[in-house]
Amino acid sequence: MARDAALITKFTQPFPGREAKALQVFEDFITFWSKKAADGYCTAPETFFCSDGSDAMSIVRGKSDALRDIYESEDHEQLFNKAQLTVDGVRVQLWYGGSEEETERLMRTFAVAGHELGYM
Repeated sequence: MARDAALITKFTQPFPGREAKALQVFEDFITFWSKKAADGYCTAPETFFCSDGSDAMSIVRGKSDALRDIYESEDHEQLFNKAQLTVDGVRVQLWYGGSEEETERLMRTFAVAGHELGYM
């Protein structure tokens, strides 16, 4: 079932001596997801940088099946491997929500589980 979702990628500090490569990989990452957005698979990446300069992150929104297909593609895997070789602590997580319907569904399933366990 395709659900409203976001793929959140977090980048921490580059490995010492790999700063230039890390910047190139980050640019390649933004280009990769921007092309997927232009093809209609997701939104353009929203990029944020931590105020203390320690981390960066990108949020790409779309349907979970499309995001998962892109994430599991060989092209993305190769890009992620490059990120792992240049940045200490790069992470990619698929998050569900973003729409009222999906948020209500998630809250409802949580409440059902809580009731079944006798906690609610």
